[in-house]
Amino acid sequence: MLEQLEHGVDITHLADLIAWANDSTSQKKRLFLIENLAPLVLRIKPSVLMNVSYNDQVDWSKFKILFTRPKALQIREIRKLNGQLQVMFYQKDLLDSVLSQRAIQQFLRSLSYPTQYSLDSYLQVLKHRILSRKFPHEIGVFLGYPLKDVLGFMGLQPLPYKRTQGWRIYGDERPSDEVYENYRTARRMMRELVEHIGDDGQQNAIRK
Repeated sequence: MLEQLEHGVDITHLADLIAWANDSTSQKKRLFLIENLAPLVLRIKPSVLMNVSYNDQVDWSKFKILFTRPKALQIREIRKLNGQLQVMFYQKDLLDSVLSQRAIQQFLRSLSYPTQYSLDSYLQVLKHRILSRKFPHEIGVFLGYPLKDVLGFMGLQPLPYKRTQGWRIYGDERPSDEVYENYRTARRMMRELVEHIGDDGQQNAIRK
């Protein structure tokens, strides 16, 4: 199974995340979290925005330390909502690469993002806008959705709506289908990795 993983995935870290998910009375919630973070952990998706349970603050603090052990994996807490914590998880280098693309830079600058780019400043603007009354639909490019779909959704390009599959797809469906399938495959791989954890040890199970 190791050969199917993206280059740069920390196998030891991945094994420890799976062990963390399995070792708890809250196993179902932990596995849900790990599965949804799979495209990110496996270096396929630049970021994930999701709500996590904040009832057990000690457990969340331990998870943050574990999750961010590789320097590339980062967590940015957005806000607390009814016992839930809205969090952006991201691969620092992957997200930086996405946001540095010329077309995406032009798009975000047209929405009043700083002309002098830095990952931190763009994330700060995004967080501020999430906390405002009007949700920032440009978040789609941060999450790895094709730019054409974000532009189509925002009405900035006259692209025909095709269907909803993870997100609303506009224009040519092929690049969107490829991205969606990659994300779906990552979640499937994570489920399989969890199932392959056996008595021979986490890393050995992953390497089979």
